[in-house]
Amino acid sequence: MYKIIPVLISSSLFAPLGYANFDFGDHLSVSGFGSTSWAKSDNEMPLLINREISDSDCFDCDTTAGLQLDLYYEGFHASGQLVKRPQDKWRDPELEWAYIAYSTEHWTFKAGRLRNPLFLYSEYYYVGQAYTPARPPSEVYNSILGITFYEGGSITYTQDIGDEYTLAITPFMGLEDDKDVKLNDNTFLELKTHDMVGINFTFSSDYYRWNFSYLNSKYDQKVTLTIPTIAMTLSSVEKGKTIDLYSLGAEYEFDSFKLTAEAQKNDRTYSWYLMGAQQLGKWTPYISYAQQYNDDDKLDGDSVLIGTRYDLLYNLSVNAEWQYFSAENGQNGSFIDTPSERNANLFTIMLNVVF
Repeated sequence: MYKIIPVLISSSLFAPLGYANFDFGDHLSVSGFGSTSWAKSDNEMPLLINREISDSDCFDCDTTAGLQLDLYYEGFHASGQLVKRPQDKWRDPELEWAYIAYSTEHWTFKAGRLRNPLFLYSEYYYVGQAYTPARPPSEVYNSILGITFYEGGSITYTQDIGDEYTLAITPFMGLEDDKDVKLNDNTFLELKTHDMVGINFTFSSDYYRWNFSYLNSKYDQKVTLTIPTIAMTLSSVEKGKTIDLYSLGAEYEFDSFKLTAEAQKNDRTYSWYLMGAQQLGKWTPYISYAQQYNDDDKLDGDSVLIGTRYDLLYNLSVNAEWQYFSAENGQNGSFIDTPSERNANLFTIMLNVVF
């Protein structure tokens, strides 16, 4: 049977999920994770921002490796997580979070580099072993261009309601920050965030979890476009842009069946997905459907996913998937640029591990 855990109120990534880690005394814990895959599409236009899977066999499009260090002393907690993300070179991993925290019975205060608490899978986004499909649904999780962390602070208030329910409320605030995003080989974004505020609510029991988030951010944006046919580079700058993002998600367990649904809406897009998974011993077949729309309420694209996961060990699993993508109305959908052929079949075999 599945066990839903309110991860956003936990003090460590792996301990509440029951995964392996290495404890050195009472004050130090080291843990890690990794994913690698074979992936191939039948469309020459690459799919999925930061992964760029095309019609060539790819053995490193999904490759991820992370190491996490946690220090504890009474109510204090310091944590750092270094991740080689799919878009990173091995020599240049990203510090995904690095924060200090202090907890009391109901309150947790954090400051530093923190994970954006926006979606159901946000806290363990790069840990493939922690969720059922090979990848979180791109229609929702790429809605903010794959940006997963911010510099700032948060305060979480946690309250048990009776013997069955837990409510966690987390207001958070981000400081000035710079981020670079490669949309495709010819388009590069430079984002300068001036300020960011938001709030997250998580309501959970042993067999379900609801997640709601709101984010408001003010930023400047520089777009650099390269036109290789004429060897020209063009740049444009927009200042004082804002984004308001709302997200709502829920997952429910019905004995060995789990149903997950999630949606987000911001100033430019809205998207959603619905996923069902049935646990059959070590096998977990699953199916999902997702859509994304532009700000004119026109369908940009959709996808259908059918796959299965096999748990080799408690900390080692394999996913095998087929996913069908479609771009609509001359839009990109989940492609990194407008495709000449608007449909694609994506095949994936992925190996996930935690320690």
